[in-house]
Order: sequence, then C-alpha cells, then structure tokens
Amino acid sequence: MNTLSDIIKKSQNVLIISHIGPDGDTLGSALGLMMMLEQHKHFTQIDTLILGKVPEIYEFLPGVRKLKSAYDKNLLEKYDLAISVDCAAEDRLAEALVFFKKAKFSVNIDHHKTNKSFGNLNIIDPMASSVGEMLVNIAPQIGCTITKEVATCLYVSILTDTGGFRFENTTPTTFLACAKLLETKIKPDEIYKKCYEQKPLNMIRLQALAINNAKFEENDKIVYTIISRKTLDQYGSQDSYTDGISEAMRQAKTTEISMVLKETPNKETKVSLRSKNIDISKIAGFFGGGGHRLAAGCIIEKTPEEALKEILPIAKKQLKYYDEKTTTHS
Repeated sequence: MNTLSDIIKKSQNVLIISHIGPDGDTLGSALGLMMMLEQHKHFTQIDTLILGKVPEIYEFLPGVRKLKSAYDKNLLEKYDLAISVDCAAEDRLAEALVFFKKAKFSVNIDHHKTNKSFGNLNIIDPMASSVGEMLVNIAPQIGCTITKEVATCLYVSILTDTGGFRFENTTPTTFLACAKLLETKIKPDEIYKKCYEQKPLNMIRLQALAINNAKFEENDKIVYTIISRKTLDQYGSQDSYTDGISEAMRQAKTTEISMVLKETPNKETKVSLRSKNIDISKIAGFFGGGGHRLAAGCIIEKTPEEALKEILPIAKKQLKYYDEKTTTHS
C-alpha cells in the first residue's frame, strides 16, 4: 500500500492545488505544504495553484508570490503527483481538475465530512479543525521540518478555519498542533491582526450594507442576505469581501440558520451557510454542495432571487425538523 511518504519519494515533480475561492485554510495549507516539500531536494519542479485571487488579507503569507494560475505556461502537461488541499469535492478544483486527473498519482488531503474520496490516496480527517492542523501531524511522517515560514502558513490555516478558535471544530488536538507551531517563535498576536484587523475599508462597508439588508424569517430563526454583482462592483470588491458575513449574522441571539447568497460572475449563486446547532451540510448537500455540520456551502445555477426560492423552503424544513427533535427530547 502506498503511503504519502512513499509516493513523495517516487515522484520527481508535484502540483499542489488549493480550492476555488481561496480562503485561509486552503492558502495556508497549500503554501505550508509547498515549503515542506521544497525541503526534499529530489523534486525537479514544485508548482502550487491558486484558483482565483489571493484575498488582500493573506498577501503577507510566506511563499505567496510563488502561486501560479491554472493557465500558467510553465505548468507541466502531466505531473507525477498532484495533491489537493481542503477540497471537499472535485468541482472545488475547477479548472485545475484536469491536472489532478492526468497526474500519475493523486492525493486528496481534506477535513470535510462530505468528501467523496476522489483521489488515488485519500487522507481525510473530519475531526480535524483544518488541513493546516492535519499537516502539522503529517510533516514528520513525510520527513519534513516545520520552519517559521511553514508555521506561519499552517497557523493561519488553523486560526481562520476555527474562527479564531471559536468554532466547535476546536479540539485539544488543535491546540497541541498550535503549540508545535508556536515553538518556531511565530507571533500569534501579529498574525491575528493581519487576518482580522487589516480589512480593506470597502470590505467593511460592503459587509455593513449586506447585514443591514438582511431579512429574517421563521420568528427570526432564519436570516439571509443577497449580494449582487452590481453591489460587489460598486464597492470594487473582491469575492473574498463577503467572508465573515454569514458568521456575523449567526451572532444574533435568535438565529439558527444564516445564509449569504452571492451572485457569481456567470450569474450563478454561491450560498454560504452557517448555524449554531443545525446540521446545515444537509441543506448544502441537497444542492450538490457540502462542508461541515455548522458551516457549509453550495452553488445553485440560478440567480440569487431564484436560488432563494429553492433553498429557503429546504432551510425551513431543516429548522422544523430540528425544532421538533429538540422539543421531543426536552
């Protein structure tokens, strides 16, 4: 049976793929893994793909200038090894899927419970807070050292996917992983400020508008907001400017399900779902999406207004099921 260590030793070149719409986990884990593999001198080429733009708040990450697009002319036609990080499903690989499929060997490293194991080797841990946390434990298995630069990237991965250690995916293992990273002398306070206190002004303005326009239903237990391309363009916004809106709306005392419906450039709708207690991965799964129990998402191939008509009834059913279940057990 091939282990990741075995495959790395046999490969001469490798492609690391982050998911479309890059966030802190996929970027931090991709860059961290890239710098770990660079310690293996037998590789003739290591390429790391970003599918979209680097969000402004992550431009400080070590190695970020080495990221390539899937259309870079220096990419190989076929890699010995392709590794996806934090990709819950094949469609999250977008235009990089062809490289993943063509590779002699593919590895899928992920922590989403909805992952369908689409690689030749699948390293999936739904109990892990993030792929960054997984890589802290994988590093010694593949003969790699966690340097200060690697630690910075992996810490960002963990920090952002736990919501600053606020989410239920924060476990003792998460803090043990962070303890190892802190041994490299990274400064968690500085990293936190760069991730959460250096937001562009237009990002704050856009989020304030989106929250102000939010609509509440079912005795204020469901909240949603729609963000059109026109609004995004008015604020000169990157798609990443909407990150955190669903979490902010979830903070309302009455909220059980929060949804952000964002119009994509091709007129589809990207839905970001959050909850305090309800398994909203089931709602996302109904539309071919997935994620975690309290944080999930999906793409609906319709305008936001049309998508709302489809997803809102499903959300109401899930809320009703939860309410009935809670009442029965109380």
